[in-house]
Amino acid sequence: MKIDPGLKQVTLPAAAENRPAQPQANKRSDTEQTDVTLSPRAAQLKQLETQLAAIPVVDRARVDSIKEAIASGQYSIKPENIAAGLIDSVKEMLHVAR
Repeated sequence: MKIDPGLKQVTLPAAAENRPAQPQANKRSDTEQTDVTLSPRAAQLKQLETQLAAIPVVDRARVDSIKEAIASGQYSIKPENIAAGLIDSVKEMLHVAR
C-alpha cells in the first residue's frame, strides 16, 4: 500500500458571522421552575469545595525560599532522594494499574 504524501486542498467552513442564523430547536415559550433543596451533607460538601478552591495550588513561600537557596548556592541536590521518589511513584502507578 502506498501512502500519497501530496498536499490536498482543504475548504474551511464559512466564518460564524457569515453563516445564516439557524433556528433553535425545542424552544419553549413557557418556562417551568423546579425547586431543589440540598441535603445538609451536600451543603457541607459545597462549603468544603469552596474552602479547597481558596487554597493555592503552589506554596509561594516555599518556592521563593528554594529559589533563594539555589541562587545563593545553599541548595543541595541529593540524587538518592530523587531516585527514591521516582521509584516510589512508579510503584504507586503500577499498583494503581492492577
